[in-house]
Amino acid sequence: MIKLFIIYVFRFIATKIVIKHQPFQKNYFPENSITLIVDQIDLKILSILKEDARAKYINIARLVGLTEGAVRRRIKQLKDEGVIKKFTIETSVEVEGIVLIETEPAKTKEVAQKIRRIADKVFEVSGEYDIAAFIRTYTIDDLNNKVDEIRKIPWVMNTKTLIKLKD
Repeated sequence: MIKLFIIYVFRFIATKIVIKHQPFQKNYFPENSITLIVDQIDLKILSILKEDARAKYINIARLVGLTEGAVRRRIKQLKDEGVIKKFTIETSVEVEGIVLIETEPAKTKEVAQKIRRIADKVFEVSGEYDIAAFIRTYTIDDLNNKVDEIRKIPWVMNTKTLIKLKD
Protein backbone atom coordinates (compact mmCIF):
# COMPACT_ATOMS: atom_id res chain seq x y z
CA MET A 1 0.00 0.00 0.00
CA ILE A 2 2.80 2.42 0.88
CA LYS A 3 4.57 1.52 -2.36
CA LEU A 4 1.40 2.32 -4.33
CA PHE A 5 1.06 5.64 -2.48
CA ILE A 6 4.69 6.57 -3.28
CA ILE A 7 4.14 5.76 -6.96
CA TYR A 8 0.97 7.88 -6.96
CA VAL A 9 2.77 10.85 -5.34
CA PHE A 10 5.71 10.51 -7.75
CA ARG A 11 3.34 10.47 -10.73
CA PHE A 12 1.54 13.56 -9.38
CA ILE A 13 4.81 15.47 -8.95
CA ALA A 14 6.07 14.30 -12.34
CA THR A 15 2.80 15.43 -13.91
CA LYS A 16 3.41 18.93 -12.59
CA ILE A 17 6.92 18.90 -14.10
CA VAL A 18 5.65 17.68 -17.46
CA ILE A 19 2.83 20.20 -17.58
CA LYS A 20 4.94 23.09 -16.34
CA HIS A 21 7.75 22.54 -18.83
CA GLN A 22 5.96 20.88 -21.73
CA PRO A 23 2.75 22.74 -22.67
CA PHE A 24 2.08 20.29 -25.52
CA GLN A 25 1.40 17.53 -22.96
CA LYS A 26 -2.41 17.56 -22.86
CA ASN A 27 -3.29 14.42 -20.89
CA TYR A 28 -2.07 13.92 -17.37
CA PHE A 29 -1.59 10.16 -17.22
CA PRO A 30 -4.25 8.38 -19.25
CA GLU A 31 -5.03 4.85 -18.14
CA ASN A 32 -3.08 2.05 -19.86
CA SER A 33 -0.56 4.37 -21.50
CA ILE A 34 3.11 5.13 -21.13
CA THR A 35 3.82 8.77 -20.37
CA LEU A 36 7.18 10.45 -20.70
CA ILE A 37 8.37 12.12 -17.55
CA VAL A 38 10.65 15.04 -18.30
CA ASP A 39 13.07 15.55 -15.43
CA GLN A 40 15.66 18.23 -14.74
CA ILE A 41 18.35 16.34 -16.66
CA ASP A 42 16.10 16.13 -19.74
CA LEU A 43 15.43 19.85 -19.45
CA LYS A 44 19.16 20.52 -19.26
CA ILE A 45 19.76 18.31 -22.33
CA LEU A 46 17.02 20.18 -24.21
CA SER A 47 18.57 23.50 -23.21
CA ILE A 48 21.98 22.40 -24.52
CA LEU A 49 20.46 21.18 -27.79
CA LYS A 50 18.57 24.46 -28.23
CA GLU A 51 21.89 26.29 -28.09
CA ASP A 52 23.72 23.80 -30.33
CA ALA A 53 21.64 21.22 -32.20
CA ARG A 54 24.88 19.52 -33.30
CA ALA A 55 26.31 19.10 -29.79
CA LYS A 56 28.12 15.78 -29.40
CA TYR A 57 26.59 13.25 -27.00
CA ILE A 58 29.86 12.98 -25.09
CA ASN A 59 29.95 16.76 -24.48
CA ILE A 60 26.32 16.78 -23.36
CA ALA A 61 27.08 13.84 -21.06
CA ARG A 62 29.91 15.76 -19.39
CA LEU A 63 27.68 18.79 -18.85
CA VAL A 64 24.78 16.83 -17.32
CA GLY A 65 26.81 14.22 -15.43
CA LEU A 66 25.69 11.12 -17.34
CA THR A 67 27.35 8.61 -19.63
CA GLU A 68 27.24 9.08 -23.38
CA GLY A 69 24.95 6.06 -23.71
CA ALA A 70 22.50 7.46 -21.16
CA VAL A 71 22.36 10.77 -23.02
CA ARG A 72 21.87 8.95 -26.32
CA ARG A 73 18.94 6.95 -24.84
CA ARG A 74 17.34 10.04 -23.33
CA ILE A 75 17.56 11.98 -26.60
CA LYS A 76 16.14 9.01 -28.50
CA GLN A 77 13.24 8.82 -26.03
CA LEU A 78 12.64 12.57 -26.31
CA LYS A 79 12.53 12.19 -30.12
CA ASP A 80 10.29 9.11 -29.97
CA GLU A 81 7.84 10.85 -27.63
CA GLY A 82 7.68 13.96 -29.82
CA VAL A 83 9.35 16.34 -27.37
CA ILE A 84 12.15 16.86 -29.91
CA LYS A 85 10.49 17.28 -33.29
CA LYS A 86 13.62 17.95 -35.33
CA PHE A 87 17.19 19.14 -35.09
CA THR A 88 17.76 22.34 -37.01
CA ILE A 89 20.20 25.15 -37.51
CA GLU A 90 19.86 28.88 -37.97
CA THR A 91 21.35 30.09 -41.19
CA SER A 92 22.88 33.42 -41.94
CA VAL A 93 20.94 35.86 -44.06
CA GLU A 94 20.89 34.55 -47.61
CA VAL A 95 18.94 37.21 -49.47
CA GLU A 96 19.47 40.95 -49.36
CA GLY A 97 17.33 43.27 -51.39
CA ILE A 98 16.92 46.97 -52.05
CA VAL A 99 13.38 48.09 -52.69
CA LEU A 100 12.98 51.44 -54.43
CA ILE A 101 9.59 52.97 -53.71
CA GLU A 102 7.72 55.74 -55.48
CA THR A 103 5.08 57.47 -53.34
CA GLU A 104 2.45 60.18 -53.60
CA PRO A 105 4.54 63.38 -53.39
CA ALA A 106 3.16 64.71 -50.09
CA LYS A 107 3.07 61.32 -48.32
CA THR A 108 6.73 60.21 -48.42
CA LYS A 109 7.35 60.68 -44.68
CA GLU A 110 4.21 58.74 -43.71
CA VAL A 111 5.04 55.89 -46.08
CA ALA A 112 8.66 55.78 -44.83
CA GLN A 113 7.39 55.44 -41.24
CA LYS A 114 5.23 52.45 -42.20
CA ILE A 115 8.05 50.82 -44.17
CA ARG A 116 10.35 51.07 -41.12
CA ARG A 117 8.18 48.36 -39.51
CA ILE A 118 8.91 46.02 -42.45
CA ALA A 119 12.44 46.80 -43.66
CA ASP A 120 15.81 46.76 -41.92
CA LYS A 121 16.86 50.24 -43.11
CA VAL A 122 14.83 52.96 -44.78
CA PHE A 123 16.10 56.11 -46.49
CA GLU A 124 14.31 58.96 -48.21
CA VAL A 125 16.18 59.55 -51.47
CA SER A 126 16.12 61.94 -54.41
CA GLY A 127 15.51 60.98 -58.00
CA GLU A 128 12.93 58.79 -59.71
CA TYR A 129 12.08 57.00 -56.43
CA ASP A 130 11.31 58.58 -53.06
CA ILE A 131 12.36 55.83 -50.65
CA ALA A 132 15.02 53.11 -50.62
CA ALA A 133 14.44 50.20 -48.25
CA PHE A 134 17.06 47.56 -47.42
CA ILE A 135 15.61 44.17 -46.54
CA ARG A 136 17.49 41.07 -45.34
CA THR A 137 15.71 37.70 -45.35
CA TYR A 138 16.41 33.98 -45.44
CA THR A 139 14.61 33.23 -48.71
CA ILE A 140 13.39 34.92 -51.88
CA ASP A 141 9.83 34.11 -50.79
CA ASP A 142 10.36 36.02 -47.53
CA LEU A 143 11.70 38.98 -49.49
CA ASN A 144 8.75 38.82 -51.88
CA ASN A 145 6.31 38.77 -48.95
CA LYS A 146 7.89 41.90 -47.49
CA VAL A 147 7.74 43.66 -50.87
CA ASP A 148 4.05 42.70 -51.09
CA GLU A 149 3.51 44.25 -47.64
CA ILE A 150 5.16 47.46 -48.84
CA ARG A 151 2.99 47.54 -51.96
CA LYS A 152 -0.15 47.36 -49.79
CA ILE A 153 0.75 50.56 -47.93
CA PRO A 154 -1.48 53.47 -48.97
CA TRP A 155 0.21 56.04 -51.21
CA VAL A 156 2.79 53.59 -52.59
CA MET A 157 2.58 54.08 -56.35
CA ASN A 158 5.38 51.88 -57.67
CA THR A 159 8.23 49.67 -56.48
CA LYS A 160 11.39 48.26 -58.00
CA THR A 161 13.30 45.48 -56.26
CA LEU A 162 17.02 44.85 -56.64
CA ILE A 163 18.51 41.63 -55.25
CA LYS A 164 22.14 41.62 -54.13
CA LEU A 165 24.13 38.96 -56.00
CA LYS A 166 27.51 39.30 -54.27
CA ASP A 167 29.57 41.63 -52.08
